[in-house]
Amino acid sequence: MTTLRNITLIAATELTRVLITRRGLLSLLAFALIWLLIVATLIKQAPALVQNGATVGSLLGSETILSIAQWRVAEFGIHWIIALYVFPLCCVLYAADQTASDKTRGTLKLLTLHTSRSSLFLGRFFGMLAVQSVVIAFTLLCTLVVAVSRDASLLQDSLFNGFFIWINLIIVLAPYTALMAIISLFAKSGMQAISYASILWIILLFSISWVSNRYPEAAALKTIFPGSQIGSLVTHRDWSSLGTITVPAIQTLLFLAIGLFTMRRIDL
Repeated sequence: MTTLRNITLIAATELTRVLITRRGLLSLLAFALIWLLIVATLIKQAPALVQNGATVGSLLGSETILSIAQWRVAEFGIHWIIALYVFPLCCVLYAADQTASDKTRGTLKLLTLHTSRSSLFLGRFFGMLAVQSVVIAFTLLCTLVVAVSRDASLLQDSLFNGFFIWINLIIVLAPYTALMAIISLFAKSGMQAISYASILWIILLFSISWVSNRYPEAAALKTIFPGSQIGSLVTHRDWSSLGTITVPAIQTLLFLAIGLFTMRRIDL
């Protein structure tokens, strides 16, 4: 019970730190400005983009483009595709410094005097996931405002689409956040953690591609990458998407287990 309370308090502290500190607010402002640009240039033009895309999709036989055209609220169809590919990248950048800086400053060791290493590791993980959940909610609210401004009758469908996207994006981002939690344990800063993640990704990508080309039965190794289900998620627009939850759930649990093991044994 004490462990659960500590994890909750640490997660809440991480969320609060982002929402009230200057550094956290500046990062949120930067993202908000970028997203508002996406809203103005792409999401606001969604009906026209989807209509033209449906024509192109019919000609090219593109399942992805045709799937976007079938969304009841065009703005959320565009949001879904953009978010599936943009948010994982943002997650790698944003969740990189879960423990790295504190470890370098020596404050991580100080924190473990008041709570267990496991609670600290899991608290930081859930805190980062909570921050990203708030950011996702902000982007969905912007999209909802645009959609309802175009047609007020789309409110109910917009709420359904927004909740669907919010849940699925959290599932997608969980393994990325867990993996960055591990990498952060070995880095001295957030930037170094991002560098380590990039190197790891490139090495694994080329290694698995090479092995898969020589041994086709080894293609299943690609599922070790977070986001391996994104290709199939693109065409979903209802709760059948939860059929893809197995891979990210296993990835997240596996990364968290590795992270907890490492956290208990690493020199702080």
